[in-house]
Amino acid sequence: MKKRILFVITHLELGGAQKQLLSIIKGLDSQRYSVYLCAGSCGYLKKEFSKVPFLHIKFIPQLVRNISPLSDLITFLKLYFYIRKNKFDIVHTHSPKASILGRWAAHLAGVKNVVYTVHGWPFHRFMNPLLYCLYIFLEKITVSITKKIIVVSYADLRKGIKKIISSPDKFAIIHYGVDINWVESVFLKRKSNFPPANLVTNISCLKPQKGLIYFLEAVRLILDKRTDIKFSIVGDGPLRKSISRQISKRELTEHVSLGGWIGDVSGLFSRTSVLVITSLWEGLPLAVIEAVMSGVPAVVTDTEGVSDILDNYNNGIIFKCKDAKAIADAVLTVLDGYGQWSEKVIAAREKLNLTYWSDERMVSQTERIYQELLTG
Repeated sequence: MKKRILFVITHLELGGAQKQLLSIIKGLDSQRYSVYLCAGSCGYLKKEFSKVPFLHIKFIPQLVRNISPLSDLITFLKLYFYIRKNKFDIVHTHSPKASILGRWAAHLAGVKNVVYTVHGWPFHRFMNPLLYCLYIFLEKITVSITKKIIVVSYADLRKGIKKIISSPDKFAIIHYGVDINWVESVFLKRKSNFPPANLVTNISCLKPQKGLIYFLEAVRLILDKRTDIKFSIVGDGPLRKSISRQISKRELTEHVSLGGWIGDVSGLFSRTSVLVITSLWEGLPLAVIEAVMSGVPAVVTDTEGVSDILDNYNNGIIFKCKDAKAIADAVLTVLDGYGQWSEKVIAAREKLNLTYWSDERMVSQTERIYQELLTG
């Protein structure tokens, strides 16, 4: 008899958590599992999830990112009754709000195997101290009803053990995986003909977490020294209008393009000179993994998890958060010495274990956890 698995996530935007979840769902054995998904009703990847033939989807419009007592209560009740009705063997939650509501709904509905993937802990140094303590408290009481916590970086593993629970047995680390075929294709293309040193790309959901204001400040500093560089922000989100206004206010319209999401970034990575990520907090950005695996130099903030794949001053540069000058200096360091950086990035990429950073490995490790829970 097939085992029933329910995934719960807030939005189906084109982020690392959502792309990872889509890969897991597609990779699961549909002969072994009946797969279900509860999610908010919006997001770029909504159509992609809907295309999976064996996936049963329940959209919950009230499942939104911002705290809303009435919407959150309605979401919790809908999750509780849906889980109770379908008698799931495993409930696997993603994203902060969905993980709290989903785990408690599953527990109260009688589900024994509750799993939570942390795509970067929701508490961080930039938040209000009272809110920080609230998130810590919620995670500490919810961990008691969680069988397994999956983290996507060693930094989040250390933070979880230190802040949430002392026992490492509760945790498992599963790094994101990528489609090896397309990153290998991009890498071979770049290796044979590296693109010009004139395009800087930022791939981010347009929300406060991504620190895009510092990216724009860095753009102005870079343009003070070089005017032959183009900048591209790829993504969408709640701050789109604000970012657009900032681009105009800083007189960057001719230099910075603000596009929406791109489903297939292989073409973008083929012509990008440097990927810049300016996040204030993060687990391990999928875009950084994709860039490194494609042979693109990466200039990223020190959100700790990036060191799992990025070798500082070898295949990229890691800088402090909220430091526009450091961003500008790092980008110029790469672009001004692009020939040398191209060689270093190619050499570093050829030393990476392709199998380890594949989505097949990620799915296999996740399924192994499911089997341990179901047979334990």
